[in-house]
Amino acid sequence: MEDTSYLLIVFLIIIVVWLWIKLSNAKGVNTKLGKLNTEFINYNKQLLKENHKLIADNALLEADHLNFQLQPHTLNNILAHLKITANKLNLGLSSLSETLEYILYKGKSHLVSVEEEMSFIKEYLQLNELFIHELDAIDIDYSKVDRNSKYFSSPCIPHLISAYFVENAFKHGVINSKAALKVIVILNDREFVLTVQNKISPHHSKGKGGIGLKNMKNRLELLVPNRHDIQNSSTNEVHHSTLTIKF
Repeated sequence: MEDTSYLLIVFLIIIVVWLWIKLSNAKGVNTKLGKLNTEFINYNKQLLKENHKLIADNALLEADHLNFQLQPHTLNNILAHLKITANKLNLGLSSLSETLEYILYKGKSHLVSVEEEMSFIKEYLQLNELFIHELDAIDIDYSKVDRNSKYFSSPCIPHLISAYFVENAFKHGVINSKAALKVIVILNDREFVLTVQNKISPHHSKGKGGIGLKNMKNRLELLVPNRHDIQNSSTNEVHHSTLTIKF
């Protein structure tokens, strides 16, 4: 009987030890699982953080790439504008040179050919185009010039006679608009006709003319007496000036 009690006590002790070991192992597993779960959550957070950083870095790289593309494009546009400006300046210097030469040296003869005066008009208008923004502001019509006429290449009209009319159009006209200024030259064996028409402001006041007009008329009286006529007319928007010289 004592032996049986002893064995029962030993068996109970074994059972208690075994349960204690199992519980200890279960707590250890739970602790490990808890640690693993915490580490997984932290790792996931780190991955999300790095992912956000990669997205931000990628966006920054794309912005830098766009900026890299934009800068050469902008510089190319600037280069194109500089080329246009350089071409205009080159033409302007050439026109200025031709104009000064015509004013200084051709004036000694007092009378010039229609061809020479036409060339002056073209160069002078081209020079003024440097200061005009509208591409179609100036129009020159030489279609009614008879180049076979003897007056085309022979001295027959006063030197710089067109300058007053053209300069007056620039001075009083509205130049920076389409078709702001038109110059028409007609030549045949009977007459030379210069017409300058320019846009004016609706509130433009008619002037009496200054020293330039007086000098021009004096030169015409001296060089082509009784063979010239000047006509001026205006509408609300356009002013016409026409000089006719008879041969």
